[in-house]
Amino acid sequence: MADIANTKDIKIGDNKGKVGAGNTVGVEGGVGKNASLGNTQDVFVRGTNDGKIGAENEYGIKGGLKDGDSIGNVSQVTVGQNSGSIGAGNKINIG
Repeated sequence: MADIANTKDIKIGDNKGKVGAGNTVGVEGGVGKNASLGNTQDVFVRGTNDGKIGAENEYGIKGGLKDGDSIGNVSQVTVGQNSGSIGAGNKINIG
């Protein structure tokens, strides 16, 4: 199973930084089967999120992945209070 640049199972008190955020990933050609690229899941912030979670990532894909494609998804994120970015400002270019 392919599993590239994913962030999962994170538990923190407060977030003022980046969790699965601000990444640049380029894929050309293959990968296949149960592909999974740049997904952020199962993030639990007990307190306040003032930072970025699964946000502002850039993906450039040329002819690759397929089969179980899953690109840049953000799921199962729980925060106490949020004034930050969750899954915002992502760019996916498929050519």
